Amino acid sequence: MARISAPVVLEALRMAVQALQAQMLRAVLTALIIAIGITALVGMLTATSVMEGSITKQFSSMGATTFTIQQGGMQIQIGRRGIKEKPQPPIPLLQALKLRDRMAAEGYVASVGDNVAGAMEVQHEGTKTNPNVNIHAADADYPATQGLEVAEGRFFSSAEQNEARAVAVLGSDVAGKLFPEGGALGKVIRVGAKPYAVVGVTAPKGSSSFMSSDQVVYLPLRTAHLAFADPSASYVISIKAPNAESLDASIARATTVMRAVRRLKPGAEDNFNLRRSDSISAMLIESLSSVSTGAALIALITLLGASIALMNIMLVSVTERTREIGTRKALGASAQVIVVQFLAEAVLVSVLGGVAGIILGLAVGNGLAFAMDADTVFPIQWMLLALGVSIAVGILSGWYPAKKAAALDPIEALRYE
Repeated sequence: MARISAPVVLEALRMAVQALQAQMLRAVLTALIIAIGITALVGMLTATSVMEGSITKQFSSMGATTFTIQQGGMQIQIGRRGIKEKPQPPIPLLQALKLRDRMAAEGYVASVGDNVAGAMEVQHEGTKTNPNVNIHAADADYPATQGLEVAEGRFFSSAEQNEARAVAVLGSDVAGKLFPEGGALGKVIRVGAKPYAVVGVTAPKGSSSFMSSDQVVYLPLRTAHLAFADPSASYVISIKAPNAESLDASIARATTVMRAVRRLKPGAEDNFNLRRSDSISAMLIESLSSVSTGAALIALITLLGASIALMNIMLVSVTERTREIGTRKALGASAQVIVVQFLAEAVLVSVLGGVAGIILGLAVGNGLAFAMDADTVFPIQWMLLALGVSIAVGILSGWYPAKKAAALDPIEALRYE
């Protein structure tokens, strides 16, 4: 087989550009079909990466050494995949406080809190939030275990906690809605019909479709318990290990203490759940893998249709340019040169569609990042994969038409009408 020189390849590319310009509409439509498939591939994979990053960011804000003890029965499921757990009895406030105090006595940072009410409307002098505010019960060490920072004012004092005073700390979104010009400290808000004096505003933590850390009002633990908790309320105990190396030992110790608090007999199964922040995010991320698989299947089906369309168009092009092929072969063009020319056309159309699809896919995926207020993602590996797939589609779709063109007899081709 004769060797194809660089000048021959460059000439083939030049002729491919001319041929595509002569059939611009056909080339654009073909490239668009390929772009749709690449958009599906890159867009869905980028969106998945955005959601994974958002989940990781949300849970990592609690700290890598923080774990929680809470009632079981949580279910995380996307599609048919997921993790289901059997229901467990609630953790009442007194048990939660016992565990917290025993762990604190051993030198751990521990807090008790929970979301005691959701879909609440908060108002101040006629200005109202949407009815989507969560009410959190929180004790003194809650900010330390949850990675919560106070931007204005302070968190609750010991007296406010012990005496169940009517005070509140606002999430940044709630404060921005009720007090757009600032000055929330010292003002009185109403949650339902109950008034609370604002003593602090938290720094923004961001939000995602899975959770919102800023659309919230924090109340002292006993205040929230008296105002909103029902007899079946279950509280969450968050414990912060001294360091990452002692995390497993801290989890084992907390489990032992909680079993004693719950008065479980030796050998009895734990009737509470212990969760690490990274394990919850891992479960959610694992569930998202089904989305990635579905996106890949959709993209492959679309690209299969695009490759068939591209092959059909190239076959039509060979038929329409039979006399041109005959003339070139009569002037000395070899079969390999003809193959390179038509392969160049197919690959060029496919690459143009691939580049357009990558741009559109990044726009779709990062549009989700904008909607979720998450970090934008530019997955280089998916972009390179998409470009490689585009080139492969061009080669596979153009090879047969190119071989057919190269096999034409020059005399018969020149006679073709």
